[in-house]
Amino acid sequence: MSDGRGAAHAGECPSEGPALGPALGPALGPAPAADHGPSNAGNHGLRVALLGPLQVWRGSTAIDVSPNRLRTMLAALALSAGNTVTVEQLALALWPDDPPAHQRRSVQTYISRLRRVLGPAAIRTVKSGYRLDADPDDVDVLRFHRLLARAASSRDTRAEREQLEEALALWRGAPFGGLRSSTLCGPKAVRLVEQRLSAVERWIDLGLAEGRHNELVAEVQELALRHPLREPLWERLLLTLDRCGRQAEALAMYERLRRRLARDLGVDPSPELQRMHLSLLADGERPATSPAPCMLPVAVAGFTGRDDECERLDRLFEGDTRICVISGTAGVGKTALVLHWAHRARAKFPDGQLYVDLQGFASGGAATNDALPALLTAMGVPPQAILAESRARSALYRTMLAGKRVLLVLDDARDAEQVRRLLPGGTGCAVVVTSRQGLSSLVASEGAALLTLDVPTREEARDLLARRLGRERIGSDPAATDEIIELCARLPLALAIVAGRAVARPLSPLAALAADLRRVRDDLGVLATKDSLTDMRAVLARSYDALPPDAARLFRLLAVHPGPDVGEAALASLAGLHAPQVSELLDTLLDAHLVSETVPSRFSFHELLRTYARGLARAGDTSAHRRAVLRTIEHYLHTTYRAALLLDPAAQLIAPDAPAAKVRPEHLRDRGQAQAWFRAERVVLFRVLRLAMADGLHPHVVRLALAVTVWCDLEGDEQGKTALEILALEAAGRSGDHAARGRQQLHESGQARHTGR
Repeated sequence: MSDGRGAAHAGECPSEGPALGPALGPALGPAPAADHGPSNAGNHGLRVALLGPLQVWRGSTAIDVSPNRLRTMLAALALSAGNTVTVEQLALALWPDDPPAHQRRSVQTYISRLRRVLGPAAIRTVKSGYRLDADPDDVDVLRFHRLLARAASSRDTRAEREQLEEALALWRGAPFGGLRSSTLCGPKAVRLVEQRLSAVERWIDLGLAEGRHNELVAEVQELALRHPLREPLWERLLLTLDRCGRQAEALAMYERLRRRLARDLGVDPSPELQRMHLSLLADGERPATSPAPCMLPVAVAGFTGRDDECERLDRLFEGDTRICVISGTAGVGKTALVLHWAHRARAKFPDGQLYVDLQGFASGGAATNDALPALLTAMGVPPQAILAESRARSALYRTMLAGKRVLLVLDDARDAEQVRRLLPGGTGCAVVVTSRQGLSSLVASEGAALLTLDVPTREEARDLLARRLGRERIGSDPAATDEIIELCARLPLALAIVAGRAVARPLSPLAALAADLRRVRDDLGVLATKDSLTDMRAVLARSYDALPPDAARLFRLLAVHPGPDVGEAALASLAGLHAPQVSELLDTLLDAHLVSETVPSRFSFHELLRTYARGLARAGDTSAHRRAVLRTIEHYLHTTYRAALLLDPAAQLIAPDAPAAKVRPEHLRDRGQAQAWFRAERVVLFRVLRLAMADGLHPHVVRLALAVTVWCDLEGDEQGKTALEILALEAAGRSGDHAARGRQQLHESGQARHTGR
């Protein structure tokens, strides 16, 4: 802090290591038998202790390094054990204020003297300086840093506490004790003391989270008194005293600190300490036990369907599963399902039900650390017991859930990391996560089950409307009801919006609502509401806005394709990308549930998403949109031409011109592949023909229609052939392509003779 509270200063002598009880007693003392960690079993190498007075051993033999400059040089080398220390760095450590005229020669002299003490092989000469031949783990400062890093990355609080205890046990006093070097005993030593105190504070937090306040109180009090201006320690002291039921002492300690801060620094205690003080003053009688929390929001009225999903959730949590991710596209009803099931399953979680709206796709989202205070408060933790430091909160949260049977609902998660810090540590709790993303890393690393929610069946959608509008009104016009269901793409949110309008207009026939809803094919504004949480365009936009730029571009371009589905190869041409790039972007869209894989390697999205993508494309680069249309049509033209010749090498076709840039037709190798391709693309090809006609690409229509006719001949599809002939003649007439028109007419007459018409 800039006001000097809580940290040691470069101008002060760093505090020696305070006593921390038997658990944190010195592990590297002067006795040769002292254990310096696992790496020292049978070790005869050099060991250096700097966290206290300098001590050196080779194996079990202590080495006396007496002159100050030799001790300083050894310390400087040990801090970079195994790495090179330059001559300039050594000179700065030895002579920070008055370097000798010939510093390289002077450093060499001291290196020679130090080698005589440590052994000739202890220090190696390298190109730019010198290197101490010691394992970094045999230098207590370096080992201390490694243990802190391991503790910080540990997900298990017990393992974290053990790593911290091992790190703190290395301290025997003030770092670099007995050395006279402003380079070492200045900022380096101050930084080490600060790191030690931070580690001590974290160790206290873990102990408090484990409920060991009675064991800690004496040590925390001693630490606070030895560091009278370090407010984080005083926060922990007040909290520890309060947990021990010693509120009067806590108030007295606060007053003692307040006076010291006013006298020495002219400031008041920190806002956090002031809040704790007010809480102590207001602390009255607390109930012996807090009621089990029930934070679940009200379930959706009129919920219907999803019986299979509810039964699967029951089975999962009756077994070994403790985390289930429910994913699906925006508006598909994930939250409604979870709340319906959670209320129904409350009796299975007698210790409470917790709920957090993570707002993962809202602007900014909710920080995990912001959610913890609300959860801890709901579990009966007094506000003054909730520390500001996030890891301390997490440890307390997991402690409160240990051994309990609690249901935790984490709604609208953006990614797995947002979820992980809220996962309970034990196995008794159940966690249900909803997300528009698949959160596959939770499945891989935490063993979560994945339940992907699709749109409801037509019957379920009809039941949803019936629950809202009444079966009599639905039954009065089943055709309009079915049209509404299809126009809403069976999406529960869209159905709910339309149902809300129907309820508000009880005299309006469903046919009129359906007629008005037909505009949704071109404008999602038909499903607009005054609430951004339910406005269809805003809901879909939150998923789109979370996409990286390349995936967002592909989503917009999907509106170019006429549907109903598209293969990966066609998407490569549409987007003007190579297949591996498209595959990676499709994975992103699939994970966001903005497209779905209907059959292997074929993709689609529901009509409301298509309308949304089309609106984005219209508002964007129109020239890019037109190029994508051309690439799409030419992809199908060139692939169809090749497929038709594989089916009938003698077919009278018109060869297409060279494909446009970045068009990548499919390379079909034989008749079997050509037949399979036509079967998969039949509906798409007729839609592509209408797209080409609408876009004025009449020569493309003629050539494509002739090629598709080969497949219709093979299949005996007379209705399809007739439609193709009409399209080809109309396109040839509009283009003025008399040769093409003549060839089409010849083709028709030949087919007529062949079929005997």
